[in-house]
Amino acid sequence: MELIEVIQAIKSSGQFKNYIDFIQFPFYRNVEIDTRITFDFPLTVFIGQNGCGKSSCLHALYGAPDRYTPYKFWFDTKVDPVSYYDDQRKRHSFWYSYQKGNQTFEVIKARIKRKDDPNYWETSRPLAWAGMTTRSNKNERDKPVIKNVVYLDFRSELSAFDKYFYFGNLKFSRARNKQEYLRRKSASLNKIFTGAKATISSSTRALNMPMEELSGLELEWISFILGRKYISGLSVLHELFRNKGYSVLFQTNFAKYSEAVAGSGEMAVVRLVREVLAAENYSLILLDEPEVSLHPGAQHRLKVFLLNQIRNKKHQIVLTSHSPSIVKGLPKESIKVFYQNPSNGRFLVKENLIPEEAFFHIEFPIDNRKNIVVEDILAKEIVEGVLDKMGEETRNLFNVKFNPGGESVIKKEFITVYCREQNMKDYVFFDGDQKPENPHLDWRSISTSDQTIDHLKSIIREQCGEEIKFSVDGGLTGGNQNQQLELLKSYLDFYLTNVFYLPRHTPEDIVWSQELAEYLIKGVTPNIDTVEQTLVDLSRIGDTKLRFAFVSKVVQGESSADSIYAIHKQFIQRWLNIENEDFELIKGNLESILNRT
Repeated sequence: MELIEVIQAIKSSGQFKNYIDFIQFPFYRNVEIDTRITFDFPLTVFIGQNGCGKSSCLHALYGAPDRYTPYKFWFDTKVDPVSYYDDQRKRHSFWYSYQKGNQTFEVIKARIKRKDDPNYWETSRPLAWAGMTTRSNKNERDKPVIKNVVYLDFRSELSAFDKYFYFGNLKFSRARNKQEYLRRKSASLNKIFTGAKATISSSTRALNMPMEELSGLELEWISFILGRKYISGLSVLHELFRNKGYSVLFQTNFAKYSEAVAGSGEMAVVRLVREVLAAENYSLILLDEPEVSLHPGAQHRLKVFLLNQIRNKKHQIVLTSHSPSIVKGLPKESIKVFYQNPSNGRFLVKENLIPEEAFFHIEFPIDNRKNIVVEDILAKEIVEGVLDKMGEETRNLFNVKFNPGGESVIKKEFITVYCREQNMKDYVFFDGDQKPENPHLDWRSISTSDQTIDHLKSIIREQCGEEIKFSVDGGLTGGNQNQQLELLKSYLDFYLTNVFYLPRHTPEDIVWSQELAEYLIKGVTPNIDTVEQTLVDLSRIGDTKLRFAFVSKVVQGESSADSIYAIHKQFIQRWLNIENEDFELIKGNLESILNRT
């Protein structure tokens, strides 16, 4: 997305003022000890299952700037008391870093026990045990960042009508039911909307703030996000329905209606758009599940709106979400995955996952897994082993399968099918002995006069070592020549982008270890003279496949396919533990596939 690239360039040039670079939690609520969350991109998404600490970390960010405190959201009660220290006498605290000019500041805020205020938070001197840079003057401390904060929790952003209808009561009212009560009070609200009265008052105070008309820019963005045209809108904050809340009167091309008829998603978007557009430059904007009540298309356009405002006003925006539509398309630096540590129940944060990997943690079904075809079962075990080491989120995005027919069938039958469409799903990993001497050729680099059927066939034959034939529509000259030409180009395109090679000559060469072979042979051969002779016999075998068969015969007593497979598993595990250059090459190829859109 071009907008993302523009924002990355703006951030690289240092145009974001008082930007929080990271926040770290030495001991804070149920977050894993010393968890750090970095903010390398100005739009950050906390994603994960319910109850994994996303909102808790959002509350900490709210309390980070000067004159703000997490106490607004987190405090102890008799039912839910908060212990002040952990077993090592660490107080609940968090610290963060920000830059001003060329200077880096580190600020820690800690929960301090006071008799008159049991939930007091204040800055503290830098603490070495928390990972901060200490000062020669022990009392010296950096001042908190000065930053305007906008916080919206969309699970609680209800309209005035909904607040009363779902949670209000009829106490001291003469109305027979809520519907009758709302009908009566709506008469006063209508006077405000029509301009008949500017203010409705009780015996002691005004019950509404001045009515506001939505601006053209607000209507433009609301229309964009919701996918419908809004001509005008009136908004008023009032207590006519007992609880304080907003009422909005919408006007579209087809109807005029209030929030009593509008969907909750409409009201949420109005609140978000107005608050974000009104925020001063360089604000810290925190949004808790803004996708609530919005369909996927609106969620995507909401993301576009936020990115637009980051570009224009240099905001730093952090939000929690369960929405694939919001996460999809964002750079991996944006995505922070929250999940529970099964060993102690605390919450961990994993960074730099691509969106599809993050979906694993919210159990979102993956319908577009990448398929990797390899030549044999050992190659399959090697690739799957690397994927397992890359993490379960990555492993979940791939299907690896081998073709018993070998490389010739893959070239002649599989790729001829795969290449007929723009294919970002199917990939081939050949053994290293299939790698051509010259790199794969882009047919576009060939002169137009040389882009003939015969010449392209010769290039394919040079690259894959096979004569590839395509079935095309018939014709007077023996087949549709243009169609044949396009299929040859498509085949070369697939080879250029979707074909990779495993390192070394064969998969056996990749995982072979002379050290492990000798260890296994010595383990089953008690006679030292027999061991030496066995190792001499092994050294005389040049083909790695035959070496495995030999080791299997010595160690397992037979060299059947099953016994060789069991030996392979031991060698694969050792190779995976070492993570040598061959491992990194395969991993790099898999990462390049992941990064394709």
